[in-house]
Amino acid sequence: MLFIVPLQLESQEKTYSAKEALSIFKGGDYVEAERAYASLLKRYDRESRYNYYYGICLLQNNNNIPQAIKRLKYAAAKGVSRDAFYYLGRAYQLSYRFDDAISQYNRFLKYASASDIRNEKALAYRDECEAGRLLVAKIYHLEVHQRDTVSEGALLKAYHPAKDVGRIVYNSEFFESGLDPKGILYRTERGDEVYFTMTNEQEGDNLYRIDKLLDGWSERQSLKGVNTASNERYPYVLIDGYTLFFSSDRAGGMGGFDLYKAIYDSESKTFSDPVNLGVPFNSPMDDYLFVADQFNSVAWFASNREMNDSTFIVYNIRWDDTVVKSLVQDMNEVQEVAALRLSDKHQSPSSKSGGVSSGNEDSQKKDLFYFSVADTLEYGQFEDFKSMEAKAIFTNALNLVHQKDSLSERMAAKREMYARTYSETQQSLLVDQIITLEKQVYGLDEKIERSFYQARSLEQAKVRQLVKEGRYSSSSQVRVERVDNDAYDDILIPKNFTFYTEQGFAQKLKKLEKMYVSNFDAGDIKELRHADSLFVWGNILTLESSKILEAANNQPEGSASLLNVAFRQKDTSEEESHVASQVQLAKELKLTALKLYHESLDRKFKVYDAKMQGILHSNSVSDFAYLEESLGGGKEYFRKAIELIDPRQGFDMERYERSGTIKRAGVQVQEEGLFKYAENGGHGNKAIVEVTTAKVPKTYQELQQGTVPIEPAKIVKDAFVKPATPSLVFKIQIGVFRNKPNDIAVSQIPPISSIEIPERDLTKYYAGKYASYSDAKKDLPRVKEAGFDGAFIVVFKAGTQIKLSEDLKQ
Repeated sequence: MLFIVPLQLESQEKTYSAKEALSIFKGGDYVEAERAYASLLKRYDRESRYNYYYGICLLQNNNNIPQAIKRLKYAAAKGVSRDAFYYLGRAYQLSYRFDDAISQYNRFLKYASASDIRNEKALAYRDECEAGRLLVAKIYHLEVHQRDTVSEGALLKAYHPAKDVGRIVYNSEFFESGLDPKGILYRTERGDEVYFTMTNEQEGDNLYRIDKLLDGWSERQSLKGVNTASNERYPYVLIDGYTLFFSSDRAGGMGGFDLYKAIYDSESKTFSDPVNLGVPFNSPMDDYLFVADQFNSVAWFASNREMNDSTFIVYNIRWDDTVVKSLVQDMNEVQEVAALRLSDKHQSPSSKSGGVSSGNEDSQKKDLFYFSVADTLEYGQFEDFKSMEAKAIFTNALNLVHQKDSLSERMAAKREMYARTYSETQQSLLVDQIITLEKQVYGLDEKIERSFYQARSLEQAKVRQLVKEGRYSSSSQVRVERVDNDAYDDILIPKNFTFYTEQGFAQKLKKLEKMYVSNFDAGDIKELRHADSLFVWGNILTLESSKILEAANNQPEGSASLLNVAFRQKDTSEEESHVASQVQLAKELKLTALKLYHESLDRKFKVYDAKMQGILHSNSVSDFAYLEESLGGGKEYFRKAIELIDPRQGFDMERYERSGTIKRAGVQVQEEGLFKYAENGGHGNKAIVEVTTAKVPKTYQELQQGTVPIEPAKIVKDAFVKPATPSLVFKIQIGVFRNKPNDIAVSQIPPISSIEIPERDLTKYYAGKYASYSDAKKDLPRVKEAGFDGAFIVVFKAGTQIKLSEDLKQ
């Protein structure tokens, strides 16, 4: 009998010496060098230099990056070469671990010589990581239908859009000469516009457009607002004719070529500031050629994130109104989503097993969100929840929030398109789209509020149950250290100055006192009175701060301020006479005043909110609409105020001050409802009752006249503002709306004006009036930050809007 003995696989593998492996590595053949060092490591797995070179080969070949990190970390720990920090930084960057990457790049730059050619790359990579940290906050969870691996020359074979969305073809199929024949252009579905890339020796690759004329084609037109000194390629325009997708290697991206989106302004003939699409469309490698087929709800784009050099993967994805951004729960999710694996549409990407470990389990987790469960308990991680039901409801609420954000962005873009087009057909189409989006956006508000309330109630009940049973553990919770209430009594309000007020506020307090007695029990009244006292002391400190700031070093000898007398302190002028120290003292008093304002308003909000909810829950009648409105309005103001002082953003005096004014408006909204309730004798709204509280501020200027006085520097600045020319006025157009803009958003911007479009049942809204374009431009970021992302500057002459030419911008 013949026995066939199989040869051992290892006997067939080529063996390498250390010298041969190093020679191959230095020759730049990283594929062969990877095999050589893999062979050596089978025999000498702990040899640090072999690990170092093997890790670099894996990195250069874009092959098994987690293994590259493992090998390079080992080599760096063994001190093989400081260059390991550079390669380890790049490996972390490709794994979307941007904080770790930045740390490694900094270590490399610290020790690298000035002549090291990798310094420039390390600096550029570090900037990309800084941008990446922001871009991964929210990501798309894409449903991937197909993944095609193609060479660069066969790229378009993987794209199959419907003919009605236009054509993407190689330049050689349209241009006879003058352009790279292998370049890719886009021609609209009507064939009357062509978008293409053209190389400029000074500016690199830029995007251009030509239009079909009766007797040929127009001269090429640069896409203003899109082109930069970097390279822009692969243009594609949606069937709306306004939305442009393209690729660019400009600064601010995640690395290589990133995909961007921009909206065309038909009036100014320019595009809006391009927006990076983020993860998973973009990666630290090259990502480009986004093409959408809106008729079939699919799209394609290409990337070499998993490949090398001239080989790419074209991803075919679902692309419709259900594709929205959502909050990232952890970096494992980013890595999983960015891998763009073929999707099981019934399985959430975040729930899939087999995710790549971040390798940074020991590092402290960063808060993913801010959720206040109780006064002294806040959550920042999903595992903080004790009630699984509360966690599920909260997670659903977060998804609804991000769905609303995405829909709001689309609605803002549609409104911007409407404001900038004069085509009645296009306007009619956009109106229908805007109305549909409005219903979707505003319909989510109540669901979101109800979900957060249910999650909070369920979690509080669960915590109380665990405490009662002696099984509560707060190791995973974020415990909030707050100043004890008694501390305010002992430090900020001396016992012999228990209550102090000026005459102007006293009259309001009389009205409040009457409302307190009608609506609240003794315990709540005591709390509300104390809150009012804190507010008054905030006013005292603010006035004192202003006095010190104005007087600076010119106070008379021996004078004692109201503040020093009240607090039994030695006059500061006896110890510190320098102007700088006085200014510092004024700032400290101002900050203390702001803290008092916040504490006062927080206390009142809590008491008011509990009272109104109790009334509504205990009454089944349907005529308490005014109370429901006050309850919801107050919550909305406070929600916006809390967003402004998110602790993860760090402390900012200006935001803290603005937050206080918004809280003040929220409390006034609550008081409107409670005054009505008191004057109705605790009944519903059977008659229109005049509210005796102060008018709730509806605009930015009214808010500035509220709790916080205008800074002296602001007064001086306003005194020298150039008066507006009667015949030429600049404004910021915030949008075209069917419904009135959100009051809270409006309260944060300059005073608004409007022009009705009765035939469309729409209204154009504008913010501010300015004497020059430059003055309006200064306020534009603030308007956009308030939620009007599509805002832009317009100009009126003698009351009529005219074209904003370049001359008028000077």
